[in-house]
Amino acid sequence: MRRISFIAVLLAAFVIAVPSFAEPHEAVQTNLYFGLALEAGGEVSEAEWSAFLAEEVTPRFPDGFTVIDAYGQWRDPLVAASPIIREKTKLLVIVHPGTAEVERAITEIKSLYKKRFDQKSVFHTDASVRIVE
Repeated sequence: MRRISFIAVLLAAFVIAVPSFAEPHEAVQTNLYFGLALEAGGEVSEAEWSAFLAEEVTPRFPDGFTVIDAYGQWRDPLVAASPIIREKTKLLVIVHPGTAEVERAITEIKSLYKKRFDQKSVFHTDASVRIVE
């Protein structure tokens, strides 16, 4: 009986000391879709992508993110009879608190990518998520 009491007290202390395990918390999941096709032909290389991550993304999100290789297609809605563009894509997933500082960092990343690789857009979605560690 003393052993069960000790385990119960130990477990209660752990839950109180580490609230992230006790309760999920709200966050934002941002997905950024970076097309790799270049306007002049060719595509963003792995070395160029890695450099962009190291120079622009990692300093803004040092706590982590995920990159997924993908394949996508899109059509420019601003151009009449625009062709469908199919291209390799990098999907950057960042789970973060929804602060103004983070939103500025995301906007900067998108702007820098478009400028560096002469892109028209970076597709961007946000969704509320619960972090359940």
